[in-house]
Amino acid sequence: MACVRPFLLVVVASALAVASCGDGGGAPAAPDPAVTVTPTPPAPDGGAGGVTATSCPLGRGDVTASCGKRSPRLLVEIESAIDRLVKESPQLFNTLEEAGEQTGQYRVLDTERYLDGLVANLRSAGLCAERTLDRQRLAVKSANDFSEEWDVLSASRFIRRTSYAYQATCEPAAFPVEPVEHIAYVRTAFFSFECEPGIVPPPRPDGRLPLRCDGYVTATPKQRNDDDVPAWIHGPAVEWELREGEDVIKVDDDWRYSNPFNKVLRPTGVTGGFVLCATVLGKVGCLNGRVIP
Repeated sequence: MACVRPFLLVVVASALAVASCGDGGGAPAAPDPAVTVTPTPPAPDGGAGGVTATSCPLGRGDVTASCGKRSPRLLVEIESAIDRLVKESPQLFNTLEEAGEQTGQYRVLDTERYLDGLVANLRSAGLCAERTLDRQRLAVKSANDFSEEWDVLSASRFIRRTSYAYQATCEPAAFPVEPVEHIAYVRTAFFSFECEPGIVPPPRPDGRLPLRCDGYVTATPKQRNDDDVPAWIHGPAVEWELREGEDVIKVDDDWRYSNPFNKVLRPTGVTGGFVLCATVLGKVGCLNGRVIP
């Protein structure tokens, strides 16, 4: 085993967001934060619900659907869902405060119940609806050949109405899909290092780990557009496997954050290659690394 010396913190990562390593080159870049895996609590029945292929009686969506600005077709249904919620749940709004006079764009007092309430109203009207992956917008469809995204809440927490709330149309319908379908790949990579004084770690994307450093690795499920898949979609389960290099590195839990998506790699004292893989919902991503002098 490598001897234990006082370590200088060369790069340190926060555990408050999701990791996404940038391109290396030259001096070590600022660290990417480690993945956060606390799932968002599921919405109550009739609310946002889960993202599963059974959440819509009209059938499954296609995560590869083409989306863009077109003419909205579900404006009447969206407006009706808002009107009904204002009438039936007035406690969610301050009707004395509007974004525009006599527009019905009232101040929203409870954003979660507002968005979930609209989903419930749209579903009760016979449409399929759910909140988008960022939980901030609505996905709605009345058939499987298209779906629409609507941003019905302004940044200042007022109702957003009419065509100004329309965001995009996806063809065919982009939802619902199973959680695993959101994961295009799992990025497994270094996100920080702790090294002895005087040791400068290589750029993180290189996958190299000096003998006198500990390397912190994170597994991040990614969408097709390279955005992180939210933790509430993929859940807290991840499986790690050291496929090669048991004589080169030891794999430990990251005690700093108690985060199952993070691991600490500690060199054993010899150089050589290693392969560390992480599996999330059946999707595998591997770090093909090397311990260097």
